[in-house]
Formats: sequence, C-alpha cells, structure tokens
Amino acid sequence: MRKLVLILAFLIPTLAMTACATTSAAKYDKDGYAAFVVDERLWVFKDPSKELDEYRATGHEPGKLATAIGAGPNGMTVKAPDNETLQGYLNAK
Repeated sequence: MRKLVLILAFLIPTLAMTACATTSAAKYDKDGYAAFVVDERLWVFKDPSKELDEYRATGHEPGKLATAIGAGPNGMTVKAPDNETLQGYLNAK
C-alpha cells in the first residue's frame, strides 16, 4: 500500500505538469494563425503552414525562431518560426 501511495504521489503531479506544458490556446488564435501556450509563452504559426503541421505532429518547437518578449496577451512572450509570422500575428486583429 505504501508503494502505491508513493507511486501516485509522483505520478499525479507529473501527469498534471505534462498536460499543462503544451496546451492549445484557441482563445489566442487569430484569423490565419494558430496559437499554443508552452511554458507560459505563446507560440504562433501561420495556419495552414508546414511549420504548424510539423509542430502538431511532433510537439517540437522549430529550431529557428523569432521572439517578442512581453508583446503578447497578458504580457506573454510570443514566439514564431520566423519574423514574418511573428509580426503578422502581432498585427492581426
């Protein structure tokens, strides 16, 4: 019984952290852009795009990126695969 309690004590927080690490951020989506919250940062991709497809398939962030610190909703840092996507998202209504 003690082993079960120890396993659950480890497993539950681990699963909760995994679920929160990458979440869909549909409320931050803008027309032509998909957004995801990762570690309290907003990742944005053109929708549709090769980079978005790769991100959805693998969950891995692109190797190259553009960043705007504190420029997103609630002061979040916004990241994108390139500056064009970043600026397009920030300027979209």
